Amino acid sequence: MPLQFEQRLKRGLADYQPEIFSLDRPQAAVLVPLILLPEPLVLLTVRAAHLNSHPGEVSFPGGMVEAIDRSLTDTALRETFEEIGFEPARFEVMGPLSTTLSKNGVLVHPIVGLAQSAEGGLASPDEIAEIFTVPWSFFATQAPEMQTMDRHGVEFHIPHFHYQGKHIWGLTAMILLELINLLEGTAWPTPDFASATRPGAG
Repeated sequence: MPLQFEQRLKRGLADYQPEIFSLDRPQAAVLVPLILLPEPLVLLTVRAAHLNSHPGEVSFPGGMVEAIDRSLTDTALRETFEEIGFEPARFEVMGPLSTTLSKNGVLVHPIVGLAQSAEGGLASPDEIAEIFTVPWSFFATQAPEMQTMDRHGVEFHIPHFHYQGKHIWGLTAMILLELINLLEGTAWPTPDFASATRPGAG
């Protein structure tokens, strides 16, 4: 199972052409951390309740691009280390997914990373309330609850997953849905962020 998952991941991302676009907006990067165990896992975080942005929500580790970062991958790995204590060397970087656009108009660049274990994580209390994992098989077999709305001039189908009391939705779930479609051959609707006309609105 782990070898099959790793092969599918590498094969899928090697041939994949994500929708990468650029606007004159703030830039951020997140890591999509996959853990290669006998039961492959997705690692997620719960943001601290005192944060101004998305408090208490489930998210991937990541944050805003800083001047010290040489690339978007560096941003994602640096922020992951700062938030959950995973050294960049733990991850084999598999490749990017499509650029997404937050409700605040920030361009978010997801980077998929593969690690061999989830041990040793330490949540930074300044940013993260909890680290948890979800089996990939859950996302591969569980149909998301889809809700439609308009934002940035785009009709969004926002996915919602519920796993053991955790509500995974919004941008995090949209990023996951793209990866699910890629690896599982599904065709769940994902937004065309590149066609957004009103970044920061809605």
